Amino acid sequence: MTTGCKVHPLSNIDDVVVKEIYDSAKEVLEWAKNRDFNGMRPNEISNELEARLREKMGGEIPEGKTAGYPNILIRRRGANYYVEVKLAGEEQLDSGFRTFYYEPVELTKITKDARHVLVGYVHRNKKLVSFKVVDLSKINVSLKNEFNTSNKELYKKEAIVREYSVSLP
Repeated sequence: MTTGCKVHPLSNIDDVVVKEIYDSAKEVLEWAKNRDFNGMRPNEISNELEARLREKMGGEIPEGKTAGYPNILIRRRGANYYVEVKLAGEEQLDSGFRTFYYEPVELTKITKDARHVLVGYVHRNKKLVSFKVVDLSKINVSLKNEFNTSNKELYKKEAIVREYSVSLP
């Protein structure tokens, strides 16, 4: 909605590409299952998984930007696929806390009509145990409106009603 690009749901014509994503994600899981990620934060682990998956699929970083959604762009059979990589603890799968978000920005990474797919890796005590491939066109998202301002605006002279300062030696 914010990019002018369409999000196409996966269908039977995407089965070959979904299988490729699945097979590549499985190879990454097999690579990662015996690795020691204990000294790493979850986002660092996720970054490693994302890089490995992108390499396996010959994908690219959308618009050359590593930060933000989505992580990977692949082009197959005349269609575009945006792939997002996430990592969740086994006990977090039923959590109601926000774990996925897209923030509309002026220079978005989403510039093409595409299928949007999530590869969600699951860990138990930082040991990878499974993954899920998700059609993101099937999830519901909510909009969090947010009002914000800068310190310049917050502390403007006409808004200050009282002020106190101490003298420093």
